[in-house]
Amino acid sequence: MQIIDDIANLDRTDFKSCEFRSQRFDEMDLTQFRFESCAFLDCSFRSALMEDCTFLKCRAIKADFSYSRLSDAHFKACNLSLTNWAGADVSSAQFHDCKLTGADFRDARALGVNFNGSLLSGAFLQKMNFRKCHLDGIDFTEADLAGCDFRDSIFDKCRLQNAHLATARFDGADLRSADLGGLCQVVMLRRDQDRRPDQAAISAA
Repeated sequence: MQIIDDIANLDRTDFKSCEFRSQRFDEMDLTQFRFESCAFLDCSFRSALMEDCTFLKCRAIKADFSYSRLSDAHFKACNLSLTNWAGADVSSAQFHDCKLTGADFRDARALGVNFNGSLLSGAFLQKMNFRKCHLDGIDFTEADLAGCDFRDSIFDKCRLQNAHLATARFDGADLRSADLGGLCQVVMLRRDQDRRPDQAAISAA
């Protein structure tokens, strides 16, 4: 694996089997860059322009993507555990078969984001809009989903055990193939905007 410890003068946009150590991509223009089988150790992409970029089989544990612009970016089979996406724009971004354990999407813009096949255990996803989405094979175990909009969505082989679901909306959602654990307590599950906030629904799997 090629070790790259200076990104001041990148002379290409396609990287394969490279290791980036303690590099700051902050505010850089990485539009349409492609990274395959790369490792990012203690790296930051804060406020970077990363639209339509591709990360394939990469490892970027604890990387900082806060306030970056990642619309239409593609992440496939990547380990992105404990990453920070606060304030980032991940609209229409694709995260397929990725590990996002403990990832923080606080205040991220995420219209049309796709997490199919990904592990989001313990992730912070408050107030994300998943309305009318087909959610396929996503593990939301212990994720913070408070205030998320799941109306009219289809949960296909998804897991929701011990997820925090306060004020999340599920009206019209198809949860028949979701794994809710032995007993899933949905706090303040709202079926319409007029439902009283102190109501709760408890459903057995």
